[in-house]
Amino acid sequence: MYRILIVEDEVKIAETVKQYLERDGHDVRHVTTAADALSCVTAETDLIILDLMLPDGQGEDVCERVVALYDTPVIMLTSKSSEQSRISGFARGADDYLTKPFSPRELAMRVKSVLKRARPKDNVIHLEDDIVLFLDRRAVTKKGTTVKLTPNEYAILLCLANNRQAAVGRDKLIEYINAHDAFDRTVDVHVRHLRQKIEDDPGNPRIIKTVHGFGYMLGVKRYA
Repeated sequence: MYRILIVEDEVKIAETVKQYLERDGHDVRHVTTAADALSCVTAETDLIILDLMLPDGQGEDVCERVVALYDTPVIMLTSKSSEQSRISGFARGADDYLTKPFSPRELAMRVKSVLKRARPKDNVIHLEDDIVLFLDRRAVTKKGTTVKLTPNEYAILLCLANNRQAAVGRDKLIEYINAHDAFDRTVDVHVRHLRQKIEDDPGNPRIIKTVHGFGYMLGVKRYA
């Protein structure tokens, strides 16, 4: 059984899809807004079926955020059928893209296909320097010793880990900080505290590298 989240504001469509997926034995939850999607998705979510035109935002933004935080597989389900829309969807992290109108049976088969090839869901991320992130309990260890991080420090580290060695802008990292008035300096403060906890030499960081004028990136290898 897999945990699947449907993000779709057209209730009839969502109910039809939900019925098909529940027949396959999945645990399915349905929400109608981007805000609800972001509030309920967790590391335990195995797949998201995501409409792109939501009443309170764009599905592409939801996709980018959940992929960055949890590396969650996403199937985009939308009436946007242009080639550019499809390219943009895949660029934002989608695993598959299906346009409306669609066959629920085909969608169910695509769900099976994506889940089959999806990233292993062992809820653990291993980084160089013997750093381990435990997604199910939002904990971090280094060389077997627990590192006590704040929720914001953990969110930043997880976002960088899920982007591997790609640079992440401060504007994107702000989205993962639990503060309505966060700004670039807020990110820098959290990164400084995070470095003090996980770097061997915080003054010469290896794990979290600064990308001057832009943001930060993971400076060590991710193994899984």
